[in-house]
Amino acid sequence: MKKTFVLMCMAGAVTASLAACGKSDKEAQQTSQTAEALETDSASEESADSGTQTEEESAGGREDYVELQDLDIEEYITLADYKSMKVSAVRPAVDDETVTQYIDSELLVGKITDRAVEEGDVADIDFVGKKDGVAFEGGTAAGYMLTIGSGGFIPGFEEGLVGVMPGETVDLNLTFPENYKQNPDLAGQEVVFSVKVNSIEGSAAYETVTPEEMKDLGLPYKTKEEVWEAGKEAVEERAEETFAANAKSAIVQQLVEESTAKSIPEYLIEEEVQSYNLYMESIAAMYGVDLETFVSTAGGFSMEEYDTQTREMCTEIVKQYLVMEAVARAEGIEITEEKIREQADEEAAEYGYASGDALIEQAGYTSYRMSILQDAVIERLTEIVPVEEEATQEAES
Repeated sequence: MKKTFVLMCMAGAVTASLAACGKSDKEAQQTSQTAEALETDSASEESADSGTQTEEESAGGREDYVELQDLDIEEYITLADYKSMKVSAVRPAVDDETVTQYIDSELLVGKITDRAVEEGDVADIDFVGKKDGVAFEGGTAAGYMLTIGSGGFIPGFEEGLVGVMPGETVDLNLTFPENYKQNPDLAGQEVVFSVKVNSIEGSAAYETVTPEEMKDLGLPYKTKEEVWEAGKEAVEERAEETFAANAKSAIVQQLVEESTAKSIPEYLIEEEVQSYNLYMESIAAMYGVDLETFVSTAGGFSMEEYDTQTREMCTEIVKQYLVMEAVARAEGIEITEEKIREQADEEAAEYGYASGDALIEQAGYTSYRMSILQDAVIERLTEIVPVEEEATQEAES
């Protein structure tokens, strides 16, 4: 079970339920075109086969393939009596320590604009790199958070920002190292980087913060009382959201565990495995390695173990699909083709796809449809299944 968890984490999956859905993680990232040309320790060069497709025949293309929504669901699942279920879920604590931690990490973080950049600062910068007056690929970024003195960029770049005031732009005349591997065309070449320092990241601690410090950081709070009320409100809201998420997870987990799978269509498991493998291959390609190398490095296990764990995980995913399908039919919940296409078109740009069709193709129709159906089913279940609140525990900071 531990390795199955590692497997999901490697792909950035939050739960096993829709791990193969293929949607990109919406995490905060550096806003840049690439910025790779500056880095001294880039993860790896772009993989030549980043667009690799599996050579296996798609399980979804089999002649005997039956869509999940067309199955005689009673042949596969005996649904638990969900209307009689009772579950419990944890609500995170909202105490003084939790509020203080939240304030220190989230609210008392601002921008310093009244002094120059110093060693050790985290600077918010925009930059454009040019060779012979022409911008080169990978040398442009906006809103890049750079720790000065980290040694992450080529020699002279970070040093050249020390002493620069926020709002100022400086031209750095630099030379790429002779053995520069990230972009051999730039090795040993003289370039000019125009760098604007937008601001310096600053922070304060609630215990000692003063109104003057908050003002210097550009924060909207004038007193400690104001920031405390804002922090407490945010933590209470987060605790409510976490409790709601925990409740939904508990309902689904108990429902799936108590429902019985008479059998699970092999081709649906295979389709989920193929979809998951394609997703993992795309992640591996981002690091310039093949899937086997990525699995052994990031997960610490062999391809044989990976294949076994992937199949087990995908079997559980398909069981959950079948259970959700059974509840949907029992509750009269329908997801039309029009609804699926409409939502895909709305989400395509959000997840970095050119079109809704491209999103569905990458995610797999079964997985994408199920992601929509499952949301509707879970909302219905939360109206039916009572959730008791477990003893509170400290929220994660």
